[in-house]
Amino acid sequence: MEIFYTEIADTNDIHFVDAIQIYTESFPSNERQPLSVLKRRITEGRSKLYAGLHRNEIVCIAFLYHFNISDFAFLDYMAVIEKFRNHKIGSGFFSFLLEKVVSVKKYLLLEVENPLFGNNIEQRKKRINFYIRNGAYLLKDTPYLLPALDNTTPTEMDLMIAPRYKTDYLDKTEIEIIFKLLYFELYEKTESDMLLHSIIKRIPDQVILVNKTIE
Repeated sequence: MEIFYTEIADTNDIHFVDAIQIYTESFPSNERQPLSVLKRRITEGRSKLYAGLHRNEIVCIAFLYHFNISDFAFLDYMAVIEKFRNHKIGSGFFSFLLEKVVSVKKYLLLEVENPLFGNNIEQRKKRINFYIRNGAYLLKDTPYLLPALDNTTPTEMDLMIAPRYKTDYLDKTEIEIIFKLLYFELYEKTESDMLLHSIIKRIPDQVILVNKTIE
């Protein structure tokens, strides 16, 4: 299946409307940024919205967020529309996004739902294994909470890095920096945020990066 990848930089573009519809349908409200925030970040050049088109129909979307001073860019959201899943579109799209990040000498940081929680355990495992098979590494045993973007309940998450990082592990200080990057820049929290303090306290002294599928 031939897929054409493109950046959608104009929030008035008809493709932007289609992309936002996919975004809204693919992610729960407690994990979605408001449309106004997405538009602002694209206009400011902080976020890049990419889409894959098949016969001029959007079949997949992703937002990449570039942190100010960091080795990381963040895969904010990535989704393939339902009728085009299981056609290896996701793998091709992820490779495209990874190339974009590597070309500016950064690593890709991802949040994925922790399979030890929630009712959709198999779906969560499948998502992690997808990224593992496509070259991502899981930060093992690193407790992390996604703040609820609709002010309801935080979500237990895992963090991943792609491609292989420059070391096989990260220490507590490095993980704390990553947590603060996410909370301060992406979620616009402050130093006094209690949820942030709670997850920083639980960071182990050393975190191993693992590229192994889970069962």
